[in-house]
Amino acid sequence: MSASSLSDGQHLAVPVEGMTCAACALRIERKLSRTDGIDVANVNYATEQALVEAKEGVLLSEIVQIIEKTGYEVRQAIAETSFSGPKAHKLARDLKEELLRTNGILSAVATFAPEMVEVGITYVPGMISGKELARLFNAYSGSASTTEPDRALDTHSARYAQLKRQFWFAVLFSIPLAILAMSHGRLNIAGDHFIQLFLATPVVFYSGRPFFSKAWVALRHGAADMNTLVAMGVAAAYGYSAAAVLFPRLFAQGPSAMPDVYFEAAALIVALILLGRLLEERAKGKTGSAIRGLLELQPERVRVVRDGQETEMDASAVELGMLVRIRPGERIPVDAMVMDGASRVDESMLTGEPIPVSKGVGDKVSTGTVNSTGTMLVQVTRTGKDTVLSQIVELVRRASASKAPIQQMADRIAAVFVPVVIAIALVTGLVWFFFGPEPAINNALLRFVSVLIIACPCALGLATPTAIVVGTGRAAANGILMKNADALQRLGEVKVIALDKTGTITAGTPAVISVSATATWSSDEVLAMAASVEQHSEHPLARAVVDFALEKELVIPVVSAFESNTGKGARGQVNDHGVLVGSQAYLSESGINIPHIEWMNDATSLFHIGVDGTHVGAIQVGDPLRASSEHAIAAMQADNLRVVMLTGDDTQAADRIARAVGLAEVRAGLLPRDKVSAIKDLQGGGDLVAMIGDGINDAPALAQADIGIAVRSGTDIAMESSDVTLMSNDLSILKTAVLLSKLTMRTIRQNLFFAFIYNVICIPLAAGVLFPTFGWQLSPVIASAAMALSSVSVVTNSLRLKAARL
Repeated sequence: MSASSLSDGQHLAVPVEGMTCAACALRIERKLSRTDGIDVANVNYATEQALVEAKEGVLLSEIVQIIEKTGYEVRQAIAETSFSGPKAHKLARDLKEELLRTNGILSAVATFAPEMVEVGITYVPGMISGKELARLFNAYSGSASTTEPDRALDTHSARYAQLKRQFWFAVLFSIPLAILAMSHGRLNIAGDHFIQLFLATPVVFYSGRPFFSKAWVALRHGAADMNTLVAMGVAAAYGYSAAAVLFPRLFAQGPSAMPDVYFEAAALIVALILLGRLLEERAKGKTGSAIRGLLELQPERVRVVRDGQETEMDASAVELGMLVRIRPGERIPVDAMVMDGASRVDESMLTGEPIPVSKGVGDKVSTGTVNSTGTMLVQVTRTGKDTVLSQIVELVRRASASKAPIQQMADRIAAVFVPVVIAIALVTGLVWFFFGPEPAINNALLRFVSVLIIACPCALGLATPTAIVVGTGRAAANGILMKNADALQRLGEVKVIALDKTGTITAGTPAVISVSATATWSSDEVLAMAASVEQHSEHPLARAVVDFALEKELVIPVVSAFESNTGKGARGQVNDHGVLVGSQAYLSESGINIPHIEWMNDATSLFHIGVDGTHVGAIQVGDPLRASSEHAIAAMQADNLRVVMLTGDDTQAADRIARAVGLAEVRAGLLPRDKVSAIKDLQGGGDLVAMIGDGINDAPALAQADIGIAVRSGTDIAMESSDVTLMSNDLSILKTAVLLSKLTMRTIRQNLFFAFIYNVICIPLAAGVLFPTFGWQLSPVIASAAMALSSVSVVTNSLRLKAARL
């Protein structure tokens, strides 16, 4: 039975093997895009993934078949499990249904027998791991055993090892071949041409085999790519030379002269291009280091607490609701809530902030962060792909596989580049054959081969995706999650920043701002009395008073005879004192006189405290500014960005916050639809507008903005509606995000310049444009070395982003 149809709008990242240049990626992309039910298809050569967005009803197996029919591979593996006993049939059916709903499963077949049921599946290892399959099998009490091991993580290493073998094999035969050929007979070895044929043949047909096989696949599909250029060049040089050795009379310039042969060109071209690919593969591996580094952050073992006893188990086997013990210095293996204990946790892998964050009962901790000091008992709240770490990895993967608008130009050029190069090579060969000096056929062949080899479009294909991969990885390492490459490009072009107030500029949660006390009472005594009464209240402002007292490590007295008056305040007996906490009207009703307090601010809430009929102090509670807001907004304005506050709060509260952070432009009293209208108004000037928010009410505005940016403290809906998520509540990292966008785009432009200028200069040189004036011709061997160097230089330039100062 085939895998069930995908849900509408589902994103799939399908790993593709066998691509050798940008033209390969574009060919697959076109085939997928023309398929009914597929809305979006982006194929990335650098990450070797096809990112597909499909409508409901499209099967994963159909997508795989399209890729394979185009001439490329999606590696598949087989897994099996068996069930026995009275419930075997039901368990097998349930497992099969679960599998068919699982991303990455191609097919699932149950074979029923009287005493046993076997379930066999075919899956894509790059989309679902063997460990995850084993978890599914074990969940249905099956004894899992895979017939093909999951080597998804080893695919890149295996390909690199194969390239390495082919390269060194080519070197082994090419070095003596080059020495013999370049001696031009001075070594006086009998039958040296036959020796050259013997040395070149294994290089061409073993080391060069991938070029010919991929070129044949492209030809069968009516296309041409980099492999076509290499295969034609090598075949022309080797074929001509082999024919000249075997049938010398057909090519000889005189009755006894042996025609020139170019075996060393064919062999060295293969060796040098393999060297370029080897270096390119190594560099491409480095571009994904951010994702691999994130995946390695999750510990493999956890310490589960059951009935007071600790037991170690695999992290993949952890279930929701389990209790896990985290000791000092350990990396946290699960997303969980602290149930007991307190500590400071290093969350730099999430937020980019080096200072550990205090965690106590009720606080959340995330997979991959580091427990610094205390021991904590936590309860698992998220597992598998729901964890924050998994979501980050998925976002980075999706962004790496997506395409920036600037890449569309490179894709259009790559689509016509190879046919144009073949045409130029053919014209060049014919011109040299009919109008060039003797020996005409030799010169025509060399020019034809040189143009084919030097014009390979690898550098053009790698220019954008390598920079995108490094840029998104670097962003993730700094606590900035880009949903796609479009966001990475456009963020640096933003001219207007719209900021929500509550939860973005301010903390978003009430907190004690200040405590005032009369001459006969200290502020700590006033705070302790208030906290004693408020600890029984569920009001958020009351909770803020209690939390502040706990932060100051005050002893909170026990209260008795507690009585709450909704909307006004509360009262109780504390240490034989009658204590009232509430509004000015509440205390006045009890006959307590409230003196004027200079720092009273009508934009915040005040708790007045009365003890035994006398006013003893007041506590100011409000939504405090985030520590970074003023500096971050000043930095934006210094970068000539227009910064506007959009808030649903009243004008008085909005103006007070705006003055505090140095904002001149404020729009207050806005409903969600009003924020959308405000964004449209800001976009009316033609500038790109970014919106930063955190709440559900911000989601429509985030979606309307050119770039929607959510802060970590925000809701899931806000993050889903945004293009960028700041994993820190510190707004100052927005400057880092903008700078990284600009650096990435500068790198892409540099890469495209290098790729274009390389071909603009080198193709005429390879065609022999300097020969009439200077008598100079470009050797095919030098052409192949230059081609390899161009690809490596582009990838290396992209890798510079990893070390860029932010």
